[in-house]
Amino acid sequence: MKHDRFETLVAFCDAMEWAADTETVYQRIVDVSSEYFECDSAHLHLIDIDGKRFVRHASHDDTYPASKWNMPVTMNVGRMNSLMNAGELIVMDYERPHEEDVIPVKAIELGYKSAISIPLDSSSGVFGMLTIVYKRVLPWDDSDREFLLAIGRVLGMFLQRMQMSKKDVELQMLRERKQLSSEIHDNVSQMVSALAIRADIALSCLDDGDTDALESELESLGVQARQVTKILREEMLSLRMPIEGAGDVASDVESIAKRFEDQWGFEVRFTQEGVEGTMISEYARLQLVRIVNECLQNVLRHARATVVEMSLARRNGRVLISVRDNGIGFDVSRVAPERLGIRIMRERAASAGGSLSVVSGAQGTTVFIEMPIAKS
Repeated sequence: MKHDRFETLVAFCDAMEWAADTETVYQRIVDVSSEYFECDSAHLHLIDIDGKRFVRHASHDDTYPASKWNMPVTMNVGRMNSLMNAGELIVMDYERPHEEDVIPVKAIELGYKSAISIPLDSSSGVFGMLTIVYKRVLPWDDSDREFLLAIGRVLGMFLQRMQMSKKDVELQMLRERKQLSSEIHDNVSQMVSALAIRADIALSCLDDGDTDALESELESLGVQARQVTKILREEMLSLRMPIEGAGDVASDVESIAKRFEDQWGFEVRFTQEGVEGTMISEYARLQLVRIVNECLQNVLRHARATVVEMSLARRNGRVLISVRDNGIGFDVSRVAPERLGIRIMRERAASAGGSLSVVSGAQGTTVFIEMPIAKS
């Protein structure tokens, strides 16, 4: 046993934690384990969602087809209960098996003579096992066994963190899809309804034989349809804005402001105070980009504004963003419950640890956003 390579194995696990998807990580673990333990075969099993069996997630074996290892291992086979409940190693000698061991016939045919299953132990208990198989019988002394259990704990904690991170990302993605679907439904339904109304008016003009009014309505319908196309294109572009890792909030907001100004010809006045280099988390960046884009789309669709002012400041560990227009304003208290825009913006801010408020009146509308600064 190469005890001096333990630190190398730990470093390898840490290095690959965020380097690849889970299936790739599983395969890397068995590949490295095969080399590290100098074994003839290695397999990684994790407990299935029902908690009643182990399911193979990766194998390293040059002679035995991977499909042959796909059979799940139930908890009542052999000494699985000892591994699960007591976190014990299962050491198997195929020529002199334990009375509870079930040795695969194919493994013996291929010349395998021993195996050891290492419990993958985490803070919530054993949730998998790493099995290494040999074509020889090895003498495992007490120090070897302690070392193998230590490796099981390292791999167990590593895989648990990775799975928890994956679940967190999946939950965030589900939440994001739900918010996007609500926003798209809310925004697109308004625009399509307006087009439908225009079309109905045009048909009425046609029925009345009023060609002048018909021509006017058709021109308005064309203008509105082109605006809808432009708005939808802008929203699709905003969704494609790359967000990777923590980032400079001023750069993000300024780039959104410039794109909006170039696209629609609005005058956008951008100011910042003491926020140079201020970083917010990847998730907060994603939500902020969505919120600011929604603010600007609302200005475009409803405000009848000519100028937008965007400002950033920093105070008490938070970054403060305001988006103000000089439009007609609206009564915030009278927004219909089915209108989702403001509610979703508030939910986005809150999900990232921030907050959002709206003030509106005859002089225009201002949206105030606060986001936590990323911890260094």
